[in-house]
Amino acid sequence: MEKRQRIFWISLIILLGICGIWIAVSRLSVREGNYAVVKVDGKIICQLPLAEERVVMIDGKNHIRLKVVVDRGSVFVEHSDCPDKICEQKGRIDKVNENIICLPARTVIEIQGTEVDMVDVVV
Repeated sequence: MEKRQRIFWISLIILLGICGIWIAVSRLSVREGNYAVVKVDGKIICQLPLAEERVVMIDGKNHIRLKVVVDRGSVFVEHSDCPDKICEQKGRIDKVNENIICLPARTVIEIQGTEVDMVDVVV
């Protein structure tokens, strides 16, 4: 085998090894979340523990209501009055920093690992 070919194959093997290690580390660093924080127009509306199964109706902006379900350690939007239904199509989320966004309702559901500071909660 020619020297240039050998260098190419060794470089390729090293590159693939580095990519494999990077993928493994990134998958191991993803944590399961403990809470779903619901915000409407940037203000925290409620905090839902993922350990407690429940159904919550969220009144978003533009007269749009979302039916949010916490079930089996994850959260999802079961129904939304918005026209495009992208928030419903997102499916279940349960990892820290995952989110579901409904733009017409200006609503965000984000998974967090710990409780948030509830000082800014709108009642």
